[in-house]
Amino acid sequence: MQKLLIVDDSVPFMNDVEFVLKDKYKIFKAESGKKGLSVLHKEDINFVLLDLKLPDIHGLEVLEKIHTEIDPLLPVIIITDYGDIQTAVKAMKLGAADFIPKDFNRDVLIERISQAFEKRELNIKLNALEAAIDEDSDKFIVAGEAARKILLDIERFANQDVHILLTGETGVGKDGVAREIHLRSNRRNKLFVKVSLHTLSESLIESELFGHEKGAFSGADEAKIGRFEAANGGTIYLPEISEVSEKIQLKLLKFMQYKEISKVGQRSIKDIKLDVRLILASNKNLEQLVEQGKLREDFYYRIKIININIPPLRERRDEIKGLAEYFLRTLSVKFGKKGLELSDEAVKAMENYYWKGNVRELQSFMTNVVIRANDNEVIELDSLPEMPSTSSNETPGDESYRGSLNRFKKEYFSDLLKKTNGVMGDAAEAAGISRQALHKILKELDLGDVDS
Repeated sequence: MQKLLIVDDSVPFMNDVEFVLKDKYKIFKAESGKKGLSVLHKEDINFVLLDLKLPDIHGLEVLEKIHTEIDPLLPVIIITDYGDIQTAVKAMKLGAADFIPKDFNRDVLIERISQAFEKRELNIKLNALEAAIDEDSDKFIVAGEAARKILLDIERFANQDVHILLTGETGVGKDGVAREIHLRSNRRNKLFVKVSLHTLSESLIESELFGHEKGAFSGADEAKIGRFEAANGGTIYLPEISEVSEKIQLKLLKFMQYKEISKVGQRSIKDIKLDVRLILASNKNLEQLVEQGKLREDFYYRIKIININIPPLRERRDEIKGLAEYFLRTLSVKFGKKGLELSDEAVKAMENYYWKGNVRELQSFMTNVVIRANDNEVIELDSLPEMPSTSSNETPGDESYRGSLNRFKKEYFSDLLKKTNGVMGDAAEAAGISRQALHKILKELDLGDVDS
């Protein structure tokens, strides 16, 4: 049952409200602003009915403290006999969900509370979506036997209440598998929130995941809801789990065991209970990290219970043709190209290529192919960007591979910058990578830095 707090100096009024709402909510009562704030720090309150005329501090001050120190999205309805337009406007600016007189109709109040809850859910989703905007266009493509086996695992575990660990080299498609698990689960109508830990500083990861209270650290000028709370009922995806500190490992362990989190700087002794599924991923050898003392042993054994390993693309060459044709179709639409096809010789050359960067490298390669192509062109071997070898015995240690790959990358990104007029945002989007990654690549290739 959801918890509702009434903050009002009139005990008879609070008793009246409790009488009409007790069948729908667990009621908490406070006769002053300070007592109300104390209840909010101790209890996981879902909704507040707040009077403006209080014996200690004004209701608007209480409202401001609620949204800056406790929960910026907590629904608060102002109920008072002393309302005026100016006060109502000020209350709304401070985040009040509604403003109604004390002689309310029961059905109207219940309807207003319901609307405020819906608005809160919408705001949480919008916040989470804004925070999760990344390279979330990844899709799981079934183009061969290995992918079909992975799909069987996805279907087997999608609706089981278990956390899942994805392992495999960089670029094999872990992001796509994670999203597919979510889409095939009974959580599909809730949020899928990807948290790219490598983009966050060590000091911010805890706050980003679990939220923080006002004043929890320097710069925490207001309370913040973390990604876990935003994704309640849905899925949190952590792609670089090997990079988290021992402190974060312990907090994740606690969540996996008890389904509870605590915010940074939390004053309440009561933790927040959530229903979130975790999908974790790593391109590292986690057993080695345990041996090196970089990963807690208890954390490792907890997350490896269900482990789906995605093999590198060189071990599933039967998928290369299907993946290349998929990228050809989708990228043709993106770049407005028509009637493109791959010749058999071009496909064979790609099947024999080592693809050290796996599916991600193949996608970048096909982006280059599509950008260069003319409408209705059959793409022949000699029109492909330079490839290192057509030998299936090629290994990543050969100089020919590294040299050819660097030439390919330099040619690709030089051409991409020309086509996007040096606009970094457009170039990064076309390449399917972040601006940060693009800056790093340009520096490595000695192509300079272009202002957007």
